[in-house]
This record gives sequence, C-alpha cells and structure tokens, in this order.
Amino acid sequence: MPGNTVVGVFDTYAHAERAVNDLTSAGYARDRIELTANEPSTATATAQSGARDTARHDETLGERISHFFSSLFGGHDDREDASYYSEAVRRGSAVVTVHAASEDEAERAADLLNASGAVDIDERAQQWRENGWSGGSAQGLSGSTRGEFSAGAGEKVIPVVDEELQVGKRRRERGGVRIYTHMDESPVDEQVRLQEERVRVERRPADRPATEADVAAFKEGTIEVHETVEEPVVAKRARVVEEVVVNKETTERTERVSDTVRHGEVDVEKLDAGSAARPAAGAMKNYDEYDADYRSHWQSAYGTAGGAYEQYLPAYRYGSMLAEDDRYRNRQWDDIEADARRDWETRYPGGAWNKFKAAVRHGWDRVTGKR
Repeated sequence: MPGNTVVGVFDTYAHAERAVNDLTSAGYARDRIELTANEPSTATATAQSGARDTARHDETLGERISHFFSSLFGGHDDREDASYYSEAVRRGSAVVTVHAASEDEAERAADLLNASGAVDIDERAQQWRENGWSGGSAQGLSGSTRGEFSAGAGEKVIPVVDEELQVGKRRRERGGVRIYTHMDESPVDEQVRLQEERVRVERRPADRPATEADVAAFKEGTIEVHETVEEPVVAKRARVVEEVVVNKETTERTERVSDTVRHGEVDVEKLDAGSAARPAAGAMKNYDEYDADYRSHWQSAYGTAGGAYEQYLPAYRYGSMLAEDDRYRNRQWDDIEADARRDWETRYPGGAWNKFKAAVRHGWDRVTGKR
C-alpha cells in the first residue's frame, strides 16, 4: 500500500458509506477519505467531499476510475493491485480510500475497515481468475467490454454465470416469560380459648367443739396451692398449595421463501463486414460531446430535486447507447421502453427506473434526433 494510504473494498455502496461514517466517527477527517464506485446512483469516480472532475471531457467514467487507481498505486510493483481495485469497481463494488497521517493511523483505519466488512481483495481476485478473468492491467475499466480476437490468439472463454438460491435457517429470540419467586406476608387472626387458675383463700368464723378429726387434721406444716394459666403457642407449618410448571413446546412449520436469481445469458450476433466498428448497447463510448446538453437537461429536470449531475450521467449515456443499438434503431420510445427498463434494472439493480427514466429518454431523443 502506498505510503500511509489504506484501501478497503465493499460489496455494496451502502456498506462503504457505513464504513465512511465509522471512520469519521472515529476522528478521521472527511477530506482524507475517498469513496469510489461505478453505479448509477453513486457514479462519481472519486466522491471526496463532493469533488468533481469536470475538466476531463476526453475520459469515460471507467477511464477516470482506472486513472485514479493508477495514480494511487504509482509504483510498477503496485500496478497489479491497481487492476484489482479497478476490476472490483467495474463489477459493482465500492472502494474506500483513507489517506492516514501516520502509520499508526493507517493501522487503525485498516482495523475499522475490516470491522465494517471489507473483503479480501486478493482472495476475490483469485475467484475472478478462476472464472476466466485475465486481470493484470490497471486500465481494465476503460474501453469497450466487447472481446476482440487476433490471428493466432486461440480461443476466448466467456463464462456464463447463474445464481442459485440457497435457503438456510437461523434461530433468534422472539420473547418468552420471566418468572419471579418471592414471599408475601399477610396478617392472620385466629381465636383460642385459654384457662387460668387463681387461689382464693376464704376465712369462715366458727364456734363449735373440736372433734377428734379436727384435732387430727390440724398439724404443723406448710401447705402450697399453685395457680396455673394457659398461654397461646404459635407455630408455622409450610404447605404446598399450588405448583407452577414451566416447559417449552416445539412445533414445526413449512414456510415458502421466494426470491429472484439471475441467469447468465450470452447473446451471439453475427456481424456484417462493416458492422464491426459499431459499438453494442452498453459498451463504453465517449459521449462527452453531449455533455453540455446532458447538463442542461439535468439542471431543468433534476436540479431542484437535489443530487449531483454525475449520479444521472450513466442514465443519459445509457439512453444514447440504446439509440445506436440495431435492435432499437428506427423504433419509437413507447415500443422499446419495457425492454429498456428490464435491461436497465438488470445492469443497475440499485438504480430505480422511475428516478432515472427521464434521463434515459433524453439520451435516446438526443441521439435519434427527436430533441
């Protein structure tokens, strides 16, 4: 990595934006962070604090991205790395570049990018090669996407890639119960009958002759008579009066999962002798000659809605390329709009058709001469 510059690749622009927010939250200055992407909603070559390269009208978007990475990886040994990042952007990924002030800041930025979900670019490049990518050039984004054969060049392999749906399952918490056990106190009143004894001494006057029995009963000594009293005695005995049973019941259900997968198609078109120089729809071409017209339409149609002109530039170019495609040439816009929308949504899954439709239509009208 050149100097104290750290580069992270993210599969989606949204993930890259979150990484930028994490970096700024960690104290990195926004003007030292660059976000590079190649999507219609974010298609500025280097989105650094709104900076734009409007002076280079002789470069396509892909060339500007390639030149950006070529200048970043200036050394000869780093050119292969530049081609990796250029190819990642071409395939729809977003790249976050951090220009750190020191080696420690660079290491901390690398940790933050990894924590935000940055991919391993070397591992990703190996996967591309296994699927037929030749790589090795930092200019991999520029020029046409059409392959050319030369004498003795042998065969060119074009991989056809299909997506397959993989459905798994995961366990998550959705609620439950929490049980607390504790003792409450409440007053209890009970009645009990108690007995108590009291000694009563009574003296009765008498005047009669003493009998032998009286003489025999009267002896010297001590007589004790004790009093008793009953007291309440309280004891507690624990009894089980209720049981709370907690268990879990497991049930199973079948749920249908619906999604869409993309199916790779390779269209083969036979070229006439004079048609080889005509670019196919979608090929990179220099449409900068229409730039002033594009900007004028953008200002009137979108200028007050917010967003940058560069966000809509791919849509203008796409409409212009449709107008030069033999499949749609000399047809009316209403006849091709459905096909154009399907092709657009395939090329740019993140670009809402209704948002960019007017720009595509203007590019079509500009080249067909209807405007």
